[in-house]
This record gives sequence, C-alpha cells and structure tokens, in this order.
Amino acid sequence: MRIVTRGDAHIHVYDSGTDAAPVMLVHGFASDHATNWLAPGWVAPLAAAGFRAVAPDMRGHGRSTKFYAPHAYALEEMAADVAAVMEELCMAPVPVVGYSMGGFIAAVLAAARPDLVSRLVLAGVGANMLADTTGRNEAIAQGLEADDVPSVAGPPASEVPRRFRLFADQTGADRKALAACIRGIGKVFTVQDLARIRAPTLVIAGERDDVARDPQPLADLIPHARCVRVPKRDHMRAVGDKITKRDVVAFLAQGTQRGAQP
Repeated sequence: MRIVTRGDAHIHVYDSGTDAAPVMLVHGFASDHATNWLAPGWVAPLAAAGFRAVAPDMRGHGRSTKFYAPHAYALEEMAADVAAVMEELCMAPVPVVGYSMGGFIAAVLAAARPDLVSRLVLAGVGANMLADTTGRNEAIAQGLEADDVPSVAGPPASEVPRRFRLFADQTGADRKALAACIRGIGKVFTVQDLARIRAPTLVIAGERDDVARDPQPLADLIPHARCVRVPKRDHMRAVGDKITKRDVVAFLAQGTQRGAQP
C-alpha cells in the first residue's frame, strides 16, 4: 500500500505493482479497495488485458483517514483526492472506473479534470445520479447510526438502508464516518454537469439494481456514452459479475487500440 496525503486526508492506495498501463479503480460506499475490487476478482482480468490496478481507499473508508463532518465528503473533495493520487503516481491521462459512489466521484473528476481521464466507466449508477436522493441517504445514515440493524418488517424503502447497514457491519467499517459520508455526497447531476464529460464513457448497472436504477437515462446525457444492463443482477451482485468484468475490460481495451472508437 502507498499513502498519498492531501491536506488532512491520508489516502491508502493499493497498486498491483506491474509495469502495465494503470487503471484507476474507485470503490463504492461502505466498501474499500479489497472488498470492491480484489475480492470480486478484478485484478486478474485487468492484468490479462494489459492493465495494472490502482485502487485507493477513499476517505472515510478502509485504512484511509476518517472524518465525521458531512462537508468533508463533498464529491468535489473526494474527486480531488483521486486526482492527487493520479498526479503523485504520474498517472495521466488514464482510464477511471467507478462503482456506485465511486461512479459519482469519477463523473465529477472527469468533468472537472478531463486532462486526467482517458476513458470513463460509471458502474452501479444510473438514473439515481439524476434524482434527489437526500431522503434515502438520510435513511441510510440513520440506519448506520442506530444501535440495532433496521428491521426487516419496515416498508420497502427501508430495505436499502438495511442492506448498507449489514454490509458495513460485515466489513467492520466505521459507521459514524460512513453516516457523515452518505450525508455529504448527495448531488443531483444536471445536463450541464454531464455535458462536461469528454472521455468515452460506459455506463453499466444490473437490470435489477434498485439503488442505481436504469442506467440508460444517465448514458443518454453523456457525450460519447453507451449503456449496458447486466442481466439478473442487483446492486451488490453486479460488481463481480462476469458480464460486468467482460464488458468493462473490453471497453478499456478499446482505448489501447490505435484509432479506437468510443
């Protein structure tokens, strides 16, 4: 693990350590580099395609610095952390793959710093990036802060907070830091925000993903974007699915081909 420092944040970064072309992998909420990328088996297919995996633990997650105020987790702050990692490791421009929260961060990064992003994968996101999720995020935060796991007897909307609470407990995450994070990362992406993305983009999510929702409306608003729905997969299972890996790696490989089209 390497450590990149930006202000008060010490970002721990996994690097597969080969001489291959780097790909920046940005994990999802309540996860970390190991849970989101290593455990589901991303390093091997990337290596087979000629890529090296670089994956930070985002602030509030894994071994990186924990903050307890929502403003510390503004997407612009987290995107700046990723940019700092890329600049310190001399990784520009490179493909960036973000899953769920990592997709939000990657989109902000690609719009603000097109010089750093050669290709963009927004995975585990969709129409949720176009909607106000403040209420849902607050419910997730309260579920993380509660003494007990939210009941299965609640309304259907309570299932998402319950899933994230169980996931956080499973990974041993700092639940107070995660509650601050989910309150801080809320953003409704506008047409103008998405029009600033210049990198060829793949938007991919499970067809049963009730967190991301339909990925097509998001892809429709990003120049040079295409959409893939992963059959029969929900938010938690799509990240390790063989179709997700196949299509993402193929999309990244297109960028290494001379004259490749988006």
